[in-house]
Amino acid sequence: MDAPNLEGTFMLSVFLYGNSRGFMENVLKTVRNHIAAQKFDMEVLICTSDPDKIIGFIEKTKSDGLYFLELEQGEWDASDAKGLEAARLIRKHDPRGFIVFLATSPDFLPLTFEYKLEALAYIQKADESIMRRQICECIADSYDKHVSRAQSGNFIFKEQGGGRISCAFDDILFFETDSSSSKLILLHAKKRSYKFYGTINEIVNELPAGMFFRCHKSYVINIGNLSEDAISNLRRGHDTITMPNGEICYVSARKKSGLLKLI
Repeated sequence: MDAPNLEGTFMLSVFLYGNSRGFMENVLKTVRNHIAAQKFDMEVLICTSDPDKIIGFIEKTKSDGLYFLELEQGEWDASDAKGLEAARLIRKHDPRGFIVFLATSPDFLPLTFEYKLEALAYIQKADESIMRRQICECIADSYDKHVSRAQSGNFIFKEQGGGRISCAFDDILFFETDSSSSKLILLHAKKRSYKFYGTINEIVNELPAGMFFRCHKSYVINIGNLSEDAISNLRRGHDTITMPNGEICYVSARKKSGLLKLI
């Protein structure tokens, strides 16, 4: 799998490393099926037998990641322990990442402590059904921890499909009431959009004052993401704002003066 460009994303990325092709294909299938079933905001970005592909990607993107790393028989006493070395480099570039080892033997476990890798889990391959269950538990556990890490700079909501999402305030362009229902909100972020249940009044109460502004009865805009051109157009009398991604946010006549005072 080629690594996509996801700079600025706030989802939890998943990476898989292993040389046992059939085994890793089964792990990949289990991971994807569980993510889809639970509607988690997660995506498998790389599944590879070359750990350098994972390291190279996270060096550039600084992704928050969940890593499933196969430890092959013999690595525990080998000088070239690729799974463990990959984990060490992952921990260097993604110190808050979630590492899960997949191994044939408990003999590997002491080395994970020796390398100071702070693994989320150590799963043995012995029983396939137990292994699948443990993989699914790791996915749910890591995702819950990932979302719970959100600080004051994040907006947390439950997407219409049921997934719990944490979106950095800086990534939000604007909110709008969905045209199909006054109880649905569209969140327009820099890279993608989300739909969730709520109202504009509720949104205003949850957002930090001075950073977001209700510019229309159906719109709330992130002031920090307004371009100089958009501000100039407002001062010339325009009633719409073109956001950096080309999307349009509306501004009512009675709200325009208040918005201009803030910016």
